[in-house]
Amino acid sequence: MKRTDSLKNCLRRFASVRVLCVGDMMLDSFVYGDVDRISPEAPVPVFRWRSEKEALGGVGNVAANLRALGVGVSLVCRVGEDEAGARVRELLCDAGVSLAATVRVDVPTIRKVRFVSMNSHLLRMDRETVAWPDEAEGESVAKSVASALEEGVNLVLLSDYAKGLLSPSLCAKIIAMCRERGVPVFVDPKGTDYSKYAGATLVKPNRRELEAALGEKVDLSSPDFADRVASAARRLAEKAGLVDVMVTLSERGMVYSPADGSPAIHLATESREVSDVSGAGDTTIATLAAATAVGASVRDAMTLANVAAGIVVGKVGTAVVTPEEILRKLLRKEASGMPFESKVLARGEAAEQVAKWREAGLRVGFTNGCFDCLHCGHLSSLYQAKAYCDRLVVAINTDASVRRLKGPARPIQDERTRALVLAGLELVDAVVLFGEDTALDVVRELRPDVIAKEGYAIENWPEAQFVVSYGGEAAVLERVDGYSTSEMVKRMEARK
Repeated sequence: MKRTDSLKNCLRRFASVRVLCVGDMMLDSFVYGDVDRISPEAPVPVFRWRSEKEALGGVGNVAANLRALGVGVSLVCRVGEDEAGARVRELLCDAGVSLAATVRVDVPTIRKVRFVSMNSHLLRMDRETVAWPDEAEGESVAKSVASALEEGVNLVLLSDYAKGLLSPSLCAKIIAMCRERGVPVFVDPKGTDYSKYAGATLVKPNRRELEAALGEKVDLSSPDFADRVASAARRLAEKAGLVDVMVTLSERGMVYSPADGSPAIHLATESREVSDVSGAGDTTIATLAAATAVGASVRDAMTLANVAAGIVVGKVGTAVVTPEEILRKLLRKEASGMPFESKVLARGEAAEQVAKWREAGLRVGFTNGCFDCLHCGHLSSLYQAKAYCDRLVVAINTDASVRRLKGPARPIQDERTRALVLAGLELVDAVVLFGEDTALDVVRELRPDVIAKEGYAIENWPEAQFVVSYGGEAAVLERVDGYSTSEMVKRMEARK
């Protein structure tokens, strides 16, 4: 069996398992706007509100990621008796997560509000009260965990954000209950005292958390940095009584250090366009847990988690990843191994990507054509079009539509080749194919901010008229004389 087939099988089996999540619940709010001037009242930027959204944060985002992967999820957490707590319950219900929450009147639901402009976080405002569980709350959490274990779960995941719920005594009690039943425990840790996680199956710190827990720096500049990380992870495991440790290293990938003394595993990171790293660690441990719960090997679990993290950081705000998205990424890698192939999108994918770019405050441009044999005229048009926008989408005619427009001898290059050549250009951010004689249906679906093309007057250009109708811009590009694919074909025929 090919390794890709093994990964696909893991994805298909996610729906057959159940994971119990325990940890600190948060409500993440994202406020999007524009900043284009400084306040006359004080030397601070003026943030002009544009839109906002709410999402589950903390252990809620871990649970939401597991559900998006198809895993059955039970959740034990703390919410306050307040508006944010009510909103958390609504979001969990929408996500299909089974909730057993403790309610603390004296502790508000943790809420993080992020202000975002042009894909950059300007400010984060936190509302939180850190409080250890009292005797009643501790008993309630332990009882909920015991009940879930009796009903049957394949793995327990502790998501610790150091907000108070996962006290040392409660962690010890949960890990002991799981060990008695042979249920693995994964931990996304926080703080410097990892002895509270003693006996857990796997603990996943990032580099900074590893250094804080050890009280020493880990050098990533040397060629053997993976060995150095693995050695540091083993020292932490011995110090705190841990089993396996997996360290995430952002752009340097992740390193797994096993307790049995077998060689460490280093997996390089996926190349990615980073829009927002919020919640990427939640996606990583959720995918690791899901893959482990279905019996995947460590390397396969790491691979799936790595792919999932690469997808989610390309999204804006706290987000989730689906098995279908992971599968598409795996199939693209299997097909060619060319990283720019990920720019070639289906129509629905392109619409989702355009929405994300626009939500991040980016201006989206659009142009289209056959692009049969790429020449200087094409490059000039693309260069001009990109000057009008932050992200440029190029729609190209399918082979069938080119034949209808240009005759049976065209295209010279098939649609896949033409799409890949365009995707390899830095000027181009996404490529989408269309089979109609015009690009009007694609434009209706994508609704770009600006449409750009050479050789058309707006009154004879239906796509441009549609963009202008909803407040967009139409730009007529200058043509570079002496370049056309049809003329190139004629010249080649004449030389035969």
